[in-house]
Amino acid sequence: MHHLRQSLLVAAAIGCAASQIGVAFQAPAPAVKVCSLLTQAEVRKLIGGSTAMDKLFKPEEEAVAGGSSCNYPDVLIQVIPFRQSTIDTVRKRGGLEAVSGVGEEAYLYDNRGNYAEIYVKVGPHLLTLQRSIGRARRWRQCGLA
Repeated sequence: MHHLRQSLLVAAAIGCAASQIGVAFQAPAPAVKVCSLLTQAEVRKLIGGSTAMDKLFKPEEEAVAGGSSCNYPDVLIQVIPFRQSTIDTVRKRGGLEAVSGVGEEAYLYDNRGNYAEIYVKVGPHLLTLQRSIGRARRWRQCGLA
């Protein structure tokens, strides 16, 4: 449960960062460049980790499903066009929990204890954050967290 709470805090911080660039979310502009929403230092502060992670891993941005994603160690952040079917599909799996105070609507999902996901609707976009739970423990054991 601690990891889900921590993931929610990460998502809230990313939601705040996303709201700061609200113009990009509201205009029919090119896809949001997700890696530009937060610096590596901000991500490290939110998910834990040391500067050694910065030297070993650089965030990777790629285009996905009409949006973009940014991959960090143990964290994947995406901003894609909102489709209700995305939420409906996750809801059918069971265990989707509504979260208040984040975006227009938000949901937290524990994906079999392997990783936590949060889905946040912001205007016409869906921000998703997926955080590995199991690997985060291994990072700490290796002294990288």
